[in-house]
Formats: sequence, structure tokens, C-alpha cells
Amino acid sequence: MQYVWKMADRAPDVFLHTFDEEERRLAQILWNRGIQEPGQVNDFLEPDWDRHIHDPFLFSHIKAAIARVFQAFENGERITVHGDYDADGVTGTTVLVTVLREILEKLGGDTELVDYYIPHRDKEGYGLQMGTVPKLAERGTKLIITVDCGISCVPEIASAKEFGIDSIVVDHHEFGEQLPDGHLIHPGLPGEPYPWNSLAAVGVSFKFATALLSEARDRGLDFVEGHEKWLLDLVAIATITDIVPLKGENRVLQTYGLRVLNKTRRPGLRALIDRAKLELGKITVRDIGFGIGPRINAAGRMDHAERALKLLLSQSTDEARLLADELEQLNRERQTASKKMMLEADQLLESHGVTSEQPALVLWQSDWSPALVGLVAGRFAERHWRPTLVIGMHGSQWIGSGRSIPGFNVATAVKESGEGILARAGGHEQACGFSLADGNRIPEFRDRFYAYTEEKLDDEASKPKLKIDMECLLGDVSEQTIASLKKLEPHGEGNSEPVFLSKNCRVAAADQIGSTKSHLRFQLVDERGRRVKAIGFGKGGRLNEISMGDTIDLVHTMALNEWNGRVNAECRIVDFKKSEL
Repeated sequence: MQYVWKMADRAPDVFLHTFDEEERRLAQILWNRGIQEPGQVNDFLEPDWDRHIHDPFLFSHIKAAIARVFQAFENGERITVHGDYDADGVTGTTVLVTVLREILEKLGGDTELVDYYIPHRDKEGYGLQMGTVPKLAERGTKLIITVDCGISCVPEIASAKEFGIDSIVVDHHEFGEQLPDGHLIHPGLPGEPYPWNSLAAVGVSFKFATALLSEARDRGLDFVEGHEKWLLDLVAIATITDIVPLKGENRVLQTYGLRVLNKTRRPGLRALIDRAKLELGKITVRDIGFGIGPRINAAGRMDHAERALKLLLSQSTDEARLLADELEQLNRERQTASKKMMLEADQLLESHGVTSEQPALVLWQSDWSPALVGLVAGRFAERHWRPTLVIGMHGSQWIGSGRSIPGFNVATAVKESGEGILARAGGHEQACGFSLADGNRIPEFRDRFYAYTEEKLDDEASKPKLKIDMECLLGDVSEQTIASLKKLEPHGEGNSEPVFLSKNCRVAAADQIGSTKSHLRFQLVDERGRRVKAIGFGKGGRLNEISMGDTIDLVHTMALNEWNGRVNAECRIVDFKKSEL
């Protein structure tokens, strides 16, 4: 893909000069992230629990929800936490099941009265289903707490009410004109006074859990102040996997969450970390995104997410190891199946042809697993820089997933294009899910989606852009520079790793590395004659674009490489092209 390089505008001198000269690189990057006021700078660089974490009692419905939970405790009623099957839903469910059981145990109640329900991704689909309500009524549930779902389940929650079941909705997704009849803990509701509306569902669960523990202390139960912080290992995982912006309260939750994750007490997480060959004490955001998150999600994609939930709730080291082994195997199966689907999707595109005028991609095949279509959609949206829908089939139902590009709301596009065709649809700006019963109407839905995208997607958004924070000399790639940039961590959505442009870098050597020669390595010479290594993961196929002695303009990030006890600063290649001399 040919990117348009887009350099960020230079920050005003009046802002830059509030920093010491050696910190002005940091200042420029902060400006690029929208951190442009002195107070914002301090808050961003020094996230503080006491100053920056909001009071959970600011949620308008939370006091009534807490009262209903304690009523259930007092009456010996069964509480079922109904979560979603992805990492956000599983971790959020773990947070609430853990805290509810802890409180009930201190009250002297039967902790078995707090149970959980995770729907099967393929057999049941997303959210609370009509068919689930009588099942929960039969098991004796009197209070449902939905996690990472529920805000769009208006008829299902009404049905639960008819069965004598009350509902608490803990969610963060988009909602329709009508809201469900329950206690709604959702930071984005109209008129909701809670000051930060971009929490992941696990973050909303954490706020509810914090409020429950506060109420428990007020009632004389022995929970030490700060007990809730031990839940932050779970919050750290889904705040990354659900791609919420790492700004505001999320940045604080992630900063402290990484600390807790790196010393987690949970046998399940410790076993999972070991199985992923990660090192406790050195776990990063990247490790969550590429190691921990995919293994948790693999349970729901390949079998049942309940396996991942049982792992996170496990209190036995032996059980945790067995469950972590199962998730490892499921993750390998997921990788194999995903590769096969992507190859088939490539073949479909090749047979149909993709033109530069085509505004979006819609691909479907009856033997594709609905559990994996989101992975394929994400890969193809990124590769072809188009909103992408991928649809598979389970039983008689077609189930799809959509991924978008910046500046285009794919959830809204799917809802409006699929009116009268889709059975269900939901999601947010960058990702959505949907289903339809009649496969014969997929071409009609595709044509509507293409028309909507062509009308709404402006020319600027349709061009793949590579955002660059600032220009720097190749000689600036150093341990000292990287140490300064670490103040910006943790990185994630809305606070990406800084990207630099270094011009006129001479290539002293270039080769392919890795067991499959899929990675690219340059030895570059900086302006002082010093050699700097640059690595491009997955870019080995571009070796033929460069010859030794060429001069290139390099877009890169900076990283430390540790090998045999030696630490060196190097570039991580994002893109490159021959210099215009």
C-alpha cells in the first residue's frame, strides 16, 4: 500500500518554549496528541490515582444498582453476571463475579448464588438473547447484570422483567432511541454526569465493583481501602484489546493496571503469561495486544469463552495450568483457521477484482466461521484502506463483522444500509457486528453499503495516511532519546508510539532476516558516520526496492534492542522511500 506521508503541524513556539530545550521533542509529540495546556501536560505525564480517577458514584444509576445488589444478598437471591464472549466481556465479568462473591462471603452468604452466563458466539450470538431469559429464570436468577452488552437488549430485558428478573446493565456500546428498563451504568448515556465516556466495559465494571466495595465498607465489612486495585490487572487487558483511547481516566487505569498485571496474584493469569512465553514483571501493552488478549479471545472464537472465564476465576494452580494449555491450543487452531480464511478472501478479491473506485469491501462465504470474520475484516480494512464487512454462516444464520478506517463510522453505516435486511446490528465507530437470516439478500445489503460508503466517505479519509510526529536526525536515535520518550507510555489508541521521519539516510547494508526471511534489516549511516540498525518486521518483501549505497527517507519509531547483555538503540521501520536529492 502506498501511504501519503502526513507531517504533523509544528507546535507554536509559545508552547514549545515552556519546555527545556532537550524536552522539546516531547513537547511536539504531546501537542500532536492534543495535550496542549500546561495542566493537561502535567496530568498526562504524571497520571495520579488520587487526582485523576473519578468517583464511581457520579454514575446516575449506580446507587440504585448497588441497593438492588445488596437486596439480593439479603434475600438470598441468585445473581447472574451475563458477559460478552470477547476479552472485554470476559474480564469485566471476572471483575464483578469476583467482587460479588467476596462481598457475599463476608456477609456469610452462599457464594454459589453468584454465577455467570457467557453466550456461545456462533450458536447464540452477541448480547442477552430471548432464549436465554427462560434458562436463567429456570436456574432461579432474580437479578441479571449484563457486562459489555445489554444496552441494546430492550425486548430481552423486558422479557426478563416478566419472569420477575431485574436487570443492571454495565455497558459502553452505542444504543438506540429506546433504552432498556433497568439500572443502566453506561458512561455515554444522554445527560449522564460521569465525566469520562470512553471507558471499556471492563472499566465500567471496575467502577461498579469499586462502588460495591465502598458500600460494603460502609456496612462494616472488612475490606481495606484500595482493595479494588487488585482488579486492575483485568482492566489493563481489555482497555488494550477493546481499543479505547489511552487518554484521560483510561491512561491512569492502564498505567496502574500494568503495574498490577506485572505482579498479578491470579493463578490463571500467571499460567497464561507463562504459556505465552512472557516474563512476569516485564509485561507491556504490546504483550497484552499480541500475547494475552488473543489467547483469551481464542476461547470464544474456537470453542466457548467460558473456558477463558474459568481460567481467570481459577484459584488452583493445577487447574489454571490445564486451562491455560487449552487456551494455547485453541489459539493455535485460531491462527491456522484465520490464515486459511484470509487466503480464501484474497482469492475472492482476486477473482472479483478490486478497483480504486470501489469504496468498501463486502466478502462472504458459507463455510467461514462467524467467530473469525472480524479478524479477516480488520486485516483487509487495514491492507486495502476501505471499510470492510466479512460474513460467515452458522446453522441457517449469516453473521458478519465490520471494521473501518479513521473518520468513518462503520456501525452507523451498517445499521442504515441494513434497515429491513439485518436481524441484529450493533457496535461502535471502528468495529461492528450484525446478522441476517436470508443469505439471498446479502448482495442487496452489499450494494446499499457500497452506496452509503460512497456518499459518506470523503476523499480525504479514503486516502491511506501515515501520520508522522516530527522530523529528526538519524543521529537522534539514542538511548537518551528513548528514555525521554518513555514518559509518554503506555501507548495505545489515541496515544500511539511516536513516529519520526529521518531524511537522507545512506544504506550501508540491507538483507532479509528471520526463519522465513520475512523481516527487513538495514544498516544505515547517520550524518556523523555512525551506523544505526533499522528493522522492518514483515517487510522482507521490500528488499528489492533498495540497493546498498542508496539514500532513503525513513519513517520509523525508536526502540531498544537487548542482545547478549548489550543494549542498543535502533529504528523500527514503518515506511521508506528513496530520497529526492
